[in-house]
Formats: sequence, C-alpha cells, structure tokens
Amino acid sequence: MRWNLGCLVCVGILVLASIASVKHLEAQKSSEDRAQILQLERDWTQSFVAMDVAANQRIVADDFFGTEPDGKRIKKADILEEVKTGEALLSNHLNEDDVTIRFYGETAVVNGSESWKRKSDGKTGKWIWTDLFVKRAGKWQVVASQDLEVLDK
Repeated sequence: MRWNLGCLVCVGILVLASIASVKHLEAQKSSEDRAQILQLERDWTQSFVAMDVAANQRIVADDFFGTEPDGKRIKKADILEEVKTGEALLSNHLNEDDVTIRFYGETAVVNGSESWKRKSDGKTGKWIWTDLFVKRAGKWQVVASQDLEVLDK
C-alpha cells in the first residue's frame, strides 16, 4: 500500500511538473506571438504613410475581407490598389497603450486604435478597430478587420 501511494505521489508530481512546463511554453509562445502581431500592427499602420505595397502583401492574407469606416467592404486587392494609387497619410500613429491581443489557438483578435493626419488638408482623426489574425505555415496574417472613425463631438 505504501509503495502504491508513493507511486501515486510521484506520478502526481510528474503530471503537475508537465502541466507547469506546458503552461510556461504556452506563455512563452504567446509572448512571442504577441510581439509579432504588435509589430505587424505597427508595420501596417506605417504602410499607409509610406504607401508600402510590399508590407501590405506580407501582412494582409489573400482571403482578407474587411469593413472600412464608411461601411464599404474591401478585399486584399482593394487595399493594394489604395496603397498604389491613393493619398498617403502625413502621419499615422498606432496607440500601443490601447492595443489588446487575445489568442484562441492559432487565431488572435486584436483591438486597438490609431491617430492619423492627412497630407492634403491636415485633417486629423482617430480610428478604432478590430483585426483578426490567423497563423498559417508559421506566420501571422490579418484575415479580417473592421474600422470605425471616432468623430469629434
């Protein structure tokens, strides 16, 4: 009886150690993924200042489907065309203290905001948004987004 109880205790300790190890690896993975997604959000925000097509090719998934502040539905091709022919922003700042990233396996929901200024007329504004990222073949890409312009009252 003592030997069996001792084995059960050892097995219990091994199980707890394994769980702790898995949790540590998940936290480490989550931290790395969080850093990658935050960098992608920074890059995507700046791509509309630099009108960077390559950044959008990398960040936006081929099956992307989004909603702009005016309700217009857009796909990746629409974003690429806007970056190629549209007007660059003078500045676009990711409000990093307002970014929340939640993971659901290989999917991440990102909520945040950015403050921008247009080149043409100097108008400033703020967007709040939700982006949906999926990790495929080891890399994160945005598959959906919804933006809302915050209007001054």
